[in-house]
Amino acid sequence: MSGQVRWFMPFIILTLLITGCSYEEQSQSEMPEMIKVQLVVPDKTSLHKPVTLQVKLTQGDVPVSNADQVQFQIWDELEDAPAVSPELGMMTEDKLEEQGALKANEVENGLYEVQYTFEQSGTYVVQAHVTQGAMHSMPRAKIQAE
Repeated sequence: MSGQVRWFMPFIILTLLITGCSYEEQSQSEMPEMIKVQLVVPDKTSLHKPVTLQVKLTQGDVPVSNADQVQFQIWDELEDAPAVSPELGMMTEDKLEEQGALKANEVENGLYEVQYTFEQSGTYVVQAHVTQGAMHSMPRAKIQAE
């Protein structure tokens, strides 16, 4: 080996050791807890009367205030669900609203809701779209309108 290579070799080894050790020092505890989305929808509702649809959002045991996105999509279960094109990627808040999604309001810490009136009888699917940071959840429930 030449003189320069022998001189640089310890420096390269030291750099690799420092880089490797600092990578292992990052712990799993830095990863935030997953969000928990509880969709609160009655089993039945009356036609032509507003019904409250709610989402309770927590992370760990802590209610999440000021979520990035909370929206509701509602459709008759006999119809196809609103299409999500793979080319579009994850649906943005604006794209969901273009498809008829309703933006929820935060009524108290971690509790979001919308009012909706069913005009025709049937079984409907209610799907919430909730985004907090890099986490997204889309729980569904059914409601019977009579």
